[in-house]
Amino acid sequence: MSGVPRGVKPRTVEGIEGGATGVAILKGPSMANPTMSRRTPVKPASSPTVPAANVQAHRADAGGEVDRVGLGSELALSYRMKAGVLSSGLAETEWLLTNGLGGFAMGSAAGVPLRRYHALLIAATRPPVGRVAVLNAMVDRLVIDPDAAGVKAVELSGFRFAGLGDRVHPDGPSRLESFSRGRAAAWVYTTPAARITRSVQLMRGENTVTIEYTVERVGTGTGVPLRLTARPLVSLRDFHGLIRRTWADRFSLRDVGARGLRVERDGISAVLRSEPGKFRADPQWWHDFFYAIDADRRQDCVEDLYSPGEFSIDLAPGEACSRLLVRAGLEDQGGSIDDELARDHKARRRHIEGLIAATNAARAHACVLGALTIAADGFVVARVGEKGKGVRLGEAGNPGEAGRAGVSIIAGYPWFGDWGRDTFVSLPGLLLATGRLDEARETLRVFAAHRRNGLIPNLFNEHTGEAEYNTVDAPLWFIHSACAYVEAGGDRAFWKSDLAPACLDIVATFRRGIGGEANIAMDPFDKLVTAGTSATQLTWMDARRDGVVFTPRFGKAVEINALWISGLRRLSGAIGRDDSQAAANLNDLGETAARSFRKSFWNEHGAGGCLYDCLTPSESSAGQVAWTPDGSIRPNQIFAVSLPHSPLASEAQRAVVRVVKERLWTARGVRTLDPVDPRYRGRYEGDLFQRDGAYHNGTAWPWLLGPLAEAVMRAEGFSAASRAEARQVLMPIVETLTPGAVERGGCVGQIAEIYDGDAPQRPQGCVAQAWSVAETLRVWRMIEAG
Repeated sequence: MSGVPRGVKPRTVEGIEGGATGVAILKGPSMANPTMSRRTPVKPASSPTVPAANVQAHRADAGGEVDRVGLGSELALSYRMKAGVLSSGLAETEWLLTNGLGGFAMGSAAGVPLRRYHALLIAATRPPVGRVAVLNAMVDRLVIDPDAAGVKAVELSGFRFAGLGDRVHPDGPSRLESFSRGRAAAWVYTTPAARITRSVQLMRGENTVTIEYTVERVGTGTGVPLRLTARPLVSLRDFHGLIRRTWADRFSLRDVGARGLRVERDGISAVLRSEPGKFRADPQWWHDFFYAIDADRRQDCVEDLYSPGEFSIDLAPGEACSRLLVRAGLEDQGGSIDDELARDHKARRRHIEGLIAATNAARAHACVLGALTIAADGFVVARVGEKGKGVRLGEAGNPGEAGRAGVSIIAGYPWFGDWGRDTFVSLPGLLLATGRLDEARETLRVFAAHRRNGLIPNLFNEHTGEAEYNTVDAPLWFIHSACAYVEAGGDRAFWKSDLAPACLDIVATFRRGIGGEANIAMDPFDKLVTAGTSATQLTWMDARRDGVVFTPRFGKAVEINALWISGLRRLSGAIGRDDSQAAANLNDLGETAARSFRKSFWNEHGAGGCLYDCLTPSESSAGQVAWTPDGSIRPNQIFAVSLPHSPLASEAQRAVVRVVKERLWTARGVRTLDPVDPRYRGRYEGDLFQRDGAYHNGTAWPWLLGPLAEAVMRAEGFSAASRAEARQVLMPIVETLTPGAVERGGCVGQIAEIYDGDAPQRPQGCVAQAWSVAETLRVWRMIEAG
């Protein structure tokens, strides 16, 4: 589902210098000018261009220029603002930090919370799920001469409150000088008396956030006592929910001391501690915070937040600078906060540099691979079993052995958990392309161990952690990822002991069939796979709300059978050295299914020749099953070309690529339905029901750009011209990761889940989506392989 999260059922780039571990994107054009382009597209003479209306880059108006950006050990995008101006561009641009456990921090670049998921710490209590909002925000202010009469407080924070319209209160964002996002998110505020830097950093492998404040005297602050106060706002709620003051009697304070305290509610607790500074208990409720993005989605959008007190630090006359560290987490990690920060910085730098080296980022377009690799890292998480306790990620970024059950992949932030389908679409790009074979093995092991009746989990429930199995394609994507793992040099012994048996079990399950609503089976006559009923949604086009299935694709779906055929032949190759007879049988079955595929799915009248999207079953007059083809022009047919073993001849492959490029391709993704179709929905907006209706009926998906680009190359035998054309397919979405093209409504350094089908194509859905990044990274590396 696209509304309330699925896991909850409710060319060249100009101005770039490269190096093996450090790439600098130099000072770019003013982001106040949305017409300035940093792109020089590569256009083969034979390839059509993206329609001009769809290549517009809707850049954030940051009210200033982009500063130098470092890319290597971190990705940092800095925006300089005019003094006293709150840019709407910064207000609409989001940032994201992750901790490797499924927890995260996120917010707007302006520092104003705009959705329920904007918080400084959302912790995963059962990594990577069971997520709760621990620390929602900090209320920061600078107090000038605090002991004098008529104390003057300068506000540094800002919020939206119900009933105040578009007004931000207090007016702290008007003092915002700059925002940056690297390993931390940081804001610099300028006042007449001091320059204050606030940075937010998640500790890798811990459900902990550190907020660091630095206060430097300037101007009128010379010789005057200064005090910085930081008041935490907490909720300790399920991260999908909201709370109100009626919950007041459920909060309690424990272990209150000079440096901090523990806040508890309904069995959930948070420890807040400072270094050095001091803490003063002063419980308050702050009312009617308004979340504009939730309001736009027609969801509940107002909540109250609890504050247990405030932290502070003083600058005596003569002190030029002071520093305050505030740490919040589910448990008190003990020790020095400063030392912990230093260790985390060192480990994170080494981890990222290793990943970039593994992707050969020293090659041409190194900045692209570097940016994609850094973006990819945020989705790789530890998965803890039922008996798992605390998990810490090692210095290399791999989960430690104690108390962990494996590795998994978060489908998207802020609301998705680890989904089987998304995991195995993403695994080759996120893990294999970045040299993370050990983590790929552990991810495959986790899902193989949760296999039931030959099916791979579709998801793990956010609240219970239980696996759910309502998917037909997750098992097929598992086969492809398992084969890709061993092809990439993965552990052959693990392949023989775990992966090959799991893959063969999936094939056997599909051949014998599964009853019930899943209704998954191989047709004994044509060897194609059929699945589902009119009441189910088992393919990736799975939007359903209030009993309405918006894209009912039950029966024989085109991409399911492309995955089946290619999977059989790929698996045949993978087991050939161990069992030649079984390999031959799989290959023969794949060839038979491929012949049926060509006969049943080819639509010679559709757009000059393409593939039917689905064959829907119904009873014929003779009482037998009749298969009715769906001629909708959808992108699912591209997998019949992009996967390693296509059932189509070269001419048919080129025809499919042509139709998808001409009818569905946009600069930001591949549309899910032809715009001439009367069901087409070009804007993803309205309430959750309306959004789900558009989700797969026109909305453009960046992840499909990868298969399209790969299909372009496969259809032309990976010629030089086809590689250039494939680069053209990916370049517009790649450019959104560069500083001159951060989009209004986008997330710094990430690729969104979806975009509007019509221009202007606004980023929508999850602000950061695993398969959007993974498929771009995987295919970009394929292009660069030469």
